[in-house]
Amino acid sequence: MADANQKKRRGPKSYLTESARKRRKKESEQRRGKARVYISKEIDRWRKIKEDLALETDSKLAKLLIDSYEFKKISDKSTTSTGHIYMHSTPARRYIPAQECSESEVTISGSEMSGVFVQESWKDMSLPGPSTSDFQKQHIQKADIATKEASSFINPFDLTIDVTENVDEDDRTTDDEDYEPSFDITLRPNKCEDFEHLAVGDVEFGSESVALPAEEEEREEENMGPGIQRVMEPGQSHIMTDDECFLTYLQPLLTLANVKIEHFCKVKGCKLSVYIKHSVVGSALYLKWVCDAGHMAYRWCSQAVMYRRLHAGDLLISSATLLSGNNFTKLALFAKFLKMTFPSAATFNRVQTSYLVPTISEFWDKEQERVNAEFRGKDVVILGDGRMDSPGHSAQYCTYTAMENETKQIINVVTLDKREADRKSGNMEKLGFQKTMEELSGKGVKVVEAVTDAHTQIGAVMKKNYPNVKHSHDIWHAAKNLGKKLTAECQTKDCRPLKQWIHDVVNHFWHVCQNASTYSEFVGMWAGVLHHVVGEHSWGIPYTDDGVAECSHGPLSDVEAVGKSLEKGSTAHNTLRKVVLYKPFLNKIHYFLNFRSTAELENYHQLILMYAAKRFAYTPPVYKARTILAALDYNFHIDRETKKNADGSVRYHRTYNKKSARWSAVPYKVEKKYSYISDLISAVVEKRLLDREGMHKSKTLSPSDPRHISSVLAPLPPPPTATLVEEKKSRLK
Repeated sequence: MADANQKKRRGPKSYLTESARKRRKKESEQRRGKARVYISKEIDRWRKIKEDLALETDSKLAKLLIDSYEFKKISDKSTTSTGHIYMHSTPARRYIPAQECSESEVTISGSEMSGVFVQESWKDMSLPGPSTSDFQKQHIQKADIATKEASSFINPFDLTIDVTENVDEDDRTTDDEDYEPSFDITLRPNKCEDFEHLAVGDVEFGSESVALPAEEEEREEENMGPGIQRVMEPGQSHIMTDDECFLTYLQPLLTLANVKIEHFCKVKGCKLSVYIKHSVVGSALYLKWVCDAGHMAYRWCSQAVMYRRLHAGDLLISSATLLSGNNFTKLALFAKFLKMTFPSAATFNRVQTSYLVPTISEFWDKEQERVNAEFRGKDVVILGDGRMDSPGHSAQYCTYTAMENETKQIINVVTLDKREADRKSGNMEKLGFQKTMEELSGKGVKVVEAVTDAHTQIGAVMKKNYPNVKHSHDIWHAAKNLGKKLTAECQTKDCRPLKQWIHDVVNHFWHVCQNASTYSEFVGMWAGVLHHVVGEHSWGIPYTDDGVAECSHGPLSDVEAVGKSLEKGSTAHNTLRKVVLYKPFLNKIHYFLNFRSTAELENYHQLILMYAAKRFAYTPPVYKARTILAALDYNFHIDRETKKNADGSVRYHRTYNKKSARWSAVPYKVEKKYSYISDLISAVVEKRLLDREGMHKSKTLSPSDPRHISSVLAPLPPPPTATLVEEKKSRLK
């Protein structure tokens, strides 16, 4: 028992690296290739034998057939004058007396056997247990049967196989992909009463082939039955590639499985045979049982059918496409390659316009009402930022988002079209901020501070329209701009020594913004960096009344103290002084004193790319719906927990930043649950069930749709296509 405990693996569960997994998988595939045998046209006979013997895997049938052949071959050569039969696949290693084996059985431990030793002359046997005379009398009555059986020992086709898996406690938790369990396999005759006192020995066969991994063996070797089509031979790929694929639901399949359909037409006077015809409507498959006279015996559809014959699959495929942020054209191409029937683009657009976009808007309004109810009557600090749908000044859409500072929940989303800003992309962010403040005020949210980037137009709006609201700038953008300014100044040869200090100066800026609460404190701490870079860590007179006269860091090592110090009064030092004490920069200090950041909004902007990629064009209502889906995704998963290791520590993964050329550790988050999606899909289905006019009714633009201003983005109306074709000229002809 002590030895068994020592063998158990202790400590945390080990994990294989990706390269190790690939290597083991390749070795496993090589071993599997050696163990494969192709029997070509004999496969049908092989499967019938396996089914008749009720064997689970092909390997068991192969072992029985080989054992039967070897037993018969050896037994024909091993019969001696004494009436003993010796049969070996390998030399017999030990003999089991009758009292140790009350039944005639062969036990195979693992995948090997050691040999077989059988004594036929029961008259000469002296065994404990029942008296010898009783033993002889019992078996002499069946001498003829025993003699026939002895010619080949035990006929493998008359055996029953019992399989017991030997599982160690550690083996249950292993994640080794090449782990192969150990089995005890017991072979017993179906009529054990004829061999009750027969003594046999352990038989071991050499294991030259390696068994398949448990999962793959079960998938490939199990007896699947005649109702399952299998593709096993080379050259049969057309069975899969030429067949069609359909979206089928479980309930219609169960209905079909329980229906009994006669093979002959039951219409009076018609006894023609019934055959099956299939047709496709959208993504649905129809099956009809008809006769040559046109009588229909039964009709079945793979999907539920809604009002006005809209199939459930068409509605749900369209819903899933939009709600998952996918593009219909790409999914339709995916379905085409898969030979899967798919709803048409026209059906998708009708479902999107009639049911999806209105449902998403209504769902967002309810969610906003719930979120805004938490902040009514409270002082709220909002983080605001705009996101263009394309770079430069050619953007069509701008999404301006307001996020609550403490909870990081998105409390308002405004989507603007270029046509609403006099076709000038640069005006959209300012207009988005104005609409955001108006909508929050209308919802009863009291904004006491607004945090934005250093947008000059927004700053002017704040001073003019919201003088009582504190305006702060995003500290991350300020630090980024400071780094850019210093990098630009370091391009000359004399200023290159300053380049090694850029990271430290930016970090000092973060430190000062976080700790200073007044303008005087900020300047007093900020100017100290001019002394630190030249090796001076204390100075006689502070720069301001609330300033400091020494650095706040602890003792420095010799390398840190003099390793990269600038020369006082050098070009590099004077350039740094010019940047640090730049007056327009110091005039903006009051925007940084609250130490606010809109970095979380940048994460949300990245999430929008999942739902509204910049390389695709969308109509205004669809683009707005996709940005709302991104906001819902963000709000519902904002409190996701981090994954934990077995010891309770946070699990991290590595990421590399090309711009900073540094590695960093990022914690893993648990997978998203998307719990709200089922509610959205249910609302879409309900909206369809309540609609009695259908999707083909004429559509009118909503009052806020920017297409009322102009049907196109271009400042000029488009000429007829025929005119453009006539005027088209090519330099290549």
